[in-house]
Amino acid sequence: MPSMELRRMSSSSCVWLPVLVLQCCFQLSASLIYWSAYVELRYLDRWTNETVGSMCECGVFGAHSLLESASGGIVLPNADPLACSRNTTFTAPHEPWIALIKKGNCTYTRKILAARRNGASAVVIYNIDGTGNNTNIMSHPDADGVVAIMIGNIQGTEITNLIKSGTYVYMKITVANPYGLWSGATWAYALSFAFIGITAITLFYFAFLFIKRMYRNQQLRMQLREMKRVAESAIAQLEVRTLRRGDPEVDSEDTSCAVCTDSFQHNEKVTVLPCRHLYHKKCIEPWLLEHPTCPICKYNILKSKMDEESSEQRSSSDVSFCPPVVMTVTSTHQRHTSDVQTAENHVYCEMGVQTQHIYENPAFEDEPQTLEHHNINNQM
Repeated sequence: MPSMELRRMSSSSCVWLPVLVLQCCFQLSASLIYWSAYVELRYLDRWTNETVGSMCECGVFGAHSLLESASGGIVLPNADPLACSRNTTFTAPHEPWIALIKKGNCTYTRKILAARRNGASAVVIYNIDGTGNNTNIMSHPDADGVVAIMIGNIQGTEITNLIKSGTYVYMKITVANPYGLWSGATWAYALSFAFIGITAITLFYFAFLFIKRMYRNQQLRMQLREMKRVAESAIAQLEVRTLRRGDPEVDSEDTSCAVCTDSFQHNEKVTVLPCRHLYHKKCIEPWLLEHPTCPICKYNILKSKMDEESSEQRSSSDVSFCPPVVMTVTSTHQRHTSDVQTAENHVYCEMGVQTQHIYENPAFEDEPQTLEHHNINNQM
């Protein structure tokens, strides 16, 4: 039963995992899309007494704005053009009306909430000075449920000047087209660098795997060559003899070559392995190059060769030649009366035995440290 439950849970997780991945991808793609807005303006020119109208795709909906149409007369804040004050008010002569607020000094949420408290049907925020007609995507998560767009600074300033001169300006906002953030130049550069980076990392990874595999193959080939060399050396040291008529292996029904299964004949060359099994020389040598073991008992011929080499090394290191030790000692009493006497002794020693020193003066041999101190004092 527990296994059935685990199997059922694993199957359900396998089903839900792609769904979650698709949902995350959908949410990510949705967050990278913004909507533009058609902005239509109409007002009465007081000098010509004619209605002036214009329409452009020059607005951008906020990230949390309602994607709906809105229309009405444009109204400016009464005291603070930035609408950042808590007591911001709007005076709207007609309903419905749209608030026009300048960007800066506080968040988009605060501006939008101030206009909505006063009954605005939509909020238009124009950009700061020096940005031309560039627009940004506004983020106002706490002020959703209202139509909010941004327009450029030049257009917003012109509308503000008209309203301040006493001109009634009518605006209609319409949903236009969706755009992706990746369509901009910045995102194009970012995606290009990301693609180049991922490609470079992938190429380096595969190059590393290729070099690693080549190195392993080279090491394997070197090991195979070394094993073949050792096998050839071991094969060259095997016993090879020619069968004679009196040999018990000739024409014997009980003895045959285990490689070719043929019986041994007169004048054939056979190889005798250390395990005392016989084979045709032409049959066993190719076999031993590939498998250095006896086909019958699986005796490894390389093991015997390594044992022989190790025994030779031990025998050669058992006895070593100690270099001659030359020791010159001069007695303190004979220092001014006799010449220097030398002694030279060649000592053959075994490993682990310290070098033996032979002195001419027995007193020095008994108390070397005392004599050394006397010599130093006399020299001083």
